[in-house]
Amino acid sequence: RYERPVIVRHQVGSASKFGARPTLRVFDRFDGLALSDLVGEYGSPLMVFSERVLRERMRELRDQMAARIPRFTIGWSYKTNYLGAICRILHQEGAWAEVVSGLEMQMALRLGMPGPQILFNGPAKSRADLEMAFRGGAHVQMDHLDEVALAEQVAEQLGVRPHVGIRVNMSELPTQAWDRFGFNLENGSAMDAVRRIARRGVLDVRTLHTHVGTFVQDADTYRLAAK
Repeated sequence: RYERPVIVRHQVGSASKFGARPTLRVFDRFDGLALSDLVGEYGSPLMVFSERVLRERMRELRDQMAARIPRFTIGWSYKTNYLGAICRILHQEGAWAEVVSGLEMQMALRLGMPGPQILFNGPAKSRADLEMAFRGGAHVQMDHLDEVALAEQVAEQLGVRPHVGIRVNMSELPTQAWDRFGFNLENGSAMDAVRRIARRGVLDVRTLHTHVGTFVQDADTYRLAAK
């Protein structure tokens, strides 16, 4: 079931005609550090992340996955937060890099990520992006036939047979359909794309990729998508 995001406005002050407002909790320390000291050193406004919590959450996710799935890899979405320190911490905890642009691809390489541990998604890859990805050995997800044709040109030019995947969208899921990107499963376009790539033999299809939506908390949706 799709659950749209809700923003709740917080009020500061005493009671109004609608009754008492929620009491605000005041935090003066963050992860053992006094906020006044941090603001004094770095100024305000200031955004602070806890390395301890990042590592704990990553390890918890990894343990939960390992208890249910024998083989898996976690990839950190750079567009979620591509601060170098954040990405580096999560890579140290075993996460691959999931990027959607040439800029993010360059960032992953600068952070020392091996090409085969970079997943390149997104519908708008340029020729330069594909050249960089194929030279580095990144795994690139094909989003549409124009991209497939461009990727084949680049691969032939470089003399490589890169590992790629195709993005698949599905209509028969209990959530809002994301049919703007990728190849549809039910109407056969996904299979047609794989057959077309296989006939040329320039790209090596290794994976299927899908995005079921945003704010989807129904685990059954992911089960059906994987099936």
